[in-house]
Amino acid sequence: MSLVLALDASGLPRKWINYEDAITYFAKEMVVWSLGDTIATFRGGVQNDGVMSVIETPSIIAVRGKGFNIEKAGKVILSNKTLFARDKHVCAYCGGIFNNGQLSRDHIVPVSRGGQNSWMNCVTACIKCNTSKGARTPQEFGKELIYVPYEPNHYENMILQNRNLLIDQMEYLRSEEHTSELQSLRHLVCRLLLEK
Repeated sequence: MSLVLALDASGLPRKWINYEDAITYFAKEMVVWSLGDTIATFRGGVQNDGVMSVIETPSIIAVRGKGFNIEKAGKVILSNKTLFARDKHVCAYCGGIFNNGQLSRDHIVPVSRGGQNSWMNCVTACIKCNTSKGARTPQEFGKELIYVPYEPNHYENMILQNRNLLIDQMEYLRSEEHTSELQSLRHLVCRLLLEK
């Protein structure tokens, strides 16, 4: 099932919501604007004039409410789920693709040797490679990383959270990924909307 991408009024992605929550925002008249194709239609009761009530939701909605401060909330939390998604379930040492149960978090510089539990020091490894590597560096293990770790930004994190993205949602998130210069303008628009 596809999810609806919920934005704040200025267009910054906030979270993924289900159809029912999106329809509730429409029913409460909290949707400021929307984009994308209709992905769900809810039919209600019959009104006094005999017409059945219908509420539709597209794939992207902007919801009225407090503005979203990406600097405060934009930090992506490192978890196995987000790490494995970032690395596309590929072991950084052997290159194999594995399911979650066959993967583990590897610290490039082991924690026992002063390594941090951070995006830049963690990669996905299959259990076999991680067990063989132990508390050694990749150089000591005799294998190089086949990809470079990185810290995902807020937009990449939104993509990592929902692997059933619709085309219009992916296009929106990718178009927003490199437009930080528009953030101050968005905050101004959001403040103006909230003042109304």
